[in-house]
Amino acid sequence: MGQGADHLTSNQAQVLDHLRAANAPMTAYQLLGRMQNDRGAVAPPTVYRALKALEEAGLIRRIETLRAWAPVATVRPGVVVICDDCGTVRGVEAPGLLESLHERLVAEGFADARQTIEVHGRCGDCAEDRA
Repeated sequence: MGQGADHLTSNQAQVLDHLRAANAPMTAYQLLGRMQNDRGAVAPPTVYRALKALEEAGLIRRIETLRAWAPVATVRPGVVVICDDCGTVRGVEAPGLLESLHERLVAEGFADARQTIEVHGRCGDCAEDRA
């Protein structure tokens, strides 16, 4: 893995702070807007470099289906569940599912697979609110 949270550049720390403060995943351009509000002119590559470094360090994850990023508590592989109502993102461990998928990919000759499984729906709190 990359660097820990205690060795972040100021740009990386600022991006991570914005992601942790958000109630939902944020796109690079949402982050850019917040950073520009904080300190003026910031170029898009600045945000993308910070996002890449934070992702390599295991501090954030890209939510592929939203083209956005969110902080993570752990980097264990699993399923990413996304509430379409409130935007909450969390990981759910699914070792049997991932092992089965890995075995199928190997059987097909597919190597170095990066597994990202995202499920959209309604979290327990939002489902209760609708009941």
